[in-house]
Amino acid sequence: MATKIFNSMKEVTNDVHRRFIKAGISTVNIVAASARNNAKREIENKFTLRNNFTANQLRFTPCGNSVQSLSQIKSETGIMEKAGYMARQEQGGTHRNKNGGNLVIPTTKARGGSNEKKVRRSYYYSAIKDRVIRGSTNFSSHKAALVARAFVAAKIQGFIRMNNSIFKVSSFRKAGKNISFKSTHILNLKHQSTHTPKKEWLEPASERAAQMMQDVFNQQMDKLK
Repeated sequence: MATKIFNSMKEVTNDVHRRFIKAGISTVNIVAASARNNAKREIENKFTLRNNFTANQLRFTPCGNSVQSLSQIKSETGIMEKAGYMARQEQGGTHRNKNGGNLVIPTTKARGGSNEKKVRRSYYYSAIKDRVIRGSTNFSSHKAALVARAFVAAKIQGFIRMNNSIFKVSSFRKAGKNISFKSTHILNLKHQSTHTPKKEWLEPASERAAQMMQDVFNQQMDKLK
């Protein structure tokens, strides 16, 4: 068995310090990676995910090998700014349109009939706003103006706005004085804000990872003996 001989207490102290630093770096990196994996499972179990985007934004920042003191050892787990909406899920809070005005909230129809699906790109507000028929105000009644807009929208498979909601008009029928048109509710523009209840995903994931820290550190120290 190889034996390491120290010639002074300073060498002993330096060696212990070196091993503490090295084991500490490995420990925080292992624990942070575990917290990220835990967070991924928390998100998958607690939220409706329509694709892999949110889970793929989870990251952990590893501690490098250049640190010189225990106080410098740090590794962080979190989510990228592109998925910043998950911070509101973690803490709870109010969501408002960052540009002002009312929120644009897609309906189930805009998601192809299921809230577990993504909003169809053809129903993004940016994609349809120029196809929302505004119409003229020179009508004797609100109903007459609405019918006129629906007539135009049906011809171009366009949209109309009613009661702070946007509808797609798919057909228009006139039989004598009887007029009817078929429309589908696509977007809701009624609300200035929505409230998100607190649903923690990062805190429980981090707590579970932190519970293993001492055991991981002990294992890493054993490897350096």
